Amino acid sequence: MSDTTDTRPKPLSLLERLRATGSLFLRACEHRAELAALEMGEAKDEAVGLVILSVVGSVAALMSGFALNLLVAAIWWDSPSRVLAVSLALAIQVLIAVIAVVVCTTRLKRWRPFSATSQQLKKDSQCLNELFRHPPPRSTASAGTRANGI
Repeated sequence: MSDTTDTRPKPLSLLERLRATGSLFLRACEHRAELAALEMGEAKDEAVGLVILSVVGSVAALMSGFALNLLVAAIWWDSPSRVLAVSLALAIQVLIAVIAVVVCTTRLKRWRPFSATSQQLKKDSQCLNELFRHPPPRSTASAGTRANGI
């Protein structure tokens, strides 16, 4: 008589499977929430930085432009080409303003808040779709015991 002990794991009951699936789902949600919270902090920091930079730059540009206009007007006041000098100062200031707006717009278009969270959720969705389309094969041991009525 040979002693053949079955070392295969016992199949999980429906309740155990549901509990394990629920636990896995909750852990996945917790991880995604942590990732979203981390990215929320990064997005907030980036937004605050952009606002502060914009305000400081705008105030400095306004004050500098005003001082430059006064300087140009004072230097060229008695000259017949004073209108040309003030117009040139205006053109330079407009060019600087346009460049600043283009740089800010480019940074805002390039900025992708929650990109890591979005990528992770896309991966999760693809994985779930693949699982639902092609479920993993059932083990032959559990299928055999069911066929025998055990």
